[in-house]
Amino acid sequence: MFGTKGSERILGGLLTEILGYPVENISLEANQNLIREMPTEKLGILDLRANIGKDKTVNIEVQLINQKNMQARLLYYWSRIYGAQLKEGEDYNMLKKTIAILIVNYEMPELQEFKDSHTKWELLEKRKPNVLVFKNIEIHILEIPKLIKYNKETEERLGNWIEFLIKPESERVKMGAKKDKNLKEAVEKLEVISGDEKMRRIAELRLKYILDENTNIRDGIKQNMEIVAKKSLKLKIPIEQISQITGLSKEEIEKLK
Repeated sequence: MFGTKGSERILGGLLTEILGYPVENISLEANQNLIREMPTEKLGILDLRANIGKDKTVNIEVQLINQKNMQARLLYYWSRIYGAQLKEGEDYNMLKKTIAILIVNYEMPELQEFKDSHTKWELLEKRKPNVLVFKNIEIHILEIPKLIKYNKETEERLGNWIEFLIKPESERVKMGAKKDKNLKEAVEKLEVISGDEKMRRIAELRLKYILDENTNIRDGIKQNMEIVAKKSLKLKIPIEQISQITGLSKEEIEKLK
């Protein structure tokens, strides 16, 4: 939808709402892999990477499953993209601002004190946060559940785009597309893609993977809680307390005896 040539206006519409200023003159990278410089180095695969004008590059990661490693992964991707800009003999002043955007379909525990679904992060000095020395790093995090839960009026246009990502046929998207020509183009493009049998099959397989992965995570948590419950039973801890600790029902704990 967003990462192929011909999608520049659609991507520009989404980035405009995230970054807070009109985003035009976008060029899309065909290859989203981060090239390995050493055989032992990890190969990163980005969801989307693009250049904005001559002075900015941006990468977008969408994560639907909480794998507990996104902060480290995002910084790793940022550093690889930032460092890969320079060729041998070039000056450090040629490095462009690199913007990382993370869109997650869960609430991040580290951001629980924020009611805003969209937070922006930069390197700032604690005593004088208005002084920006390191201008080339910028990170945005968007938590989809908060956007739905708090539904702030100031985030309405951004909310329309996020709604499009999770429920493109909703009434909110239809209404938003009447006011936003880029969102309207995205809706129309999705209709074309949805009619493509191969793309529909890819979407079905991706959904199956997400559902299976979420099931595996839930099963893993339950197995761990059962291990805790068994050890607690050996320590003669009352069943009611074990139930409170693990979330397992009294019946489930009785079966573990």
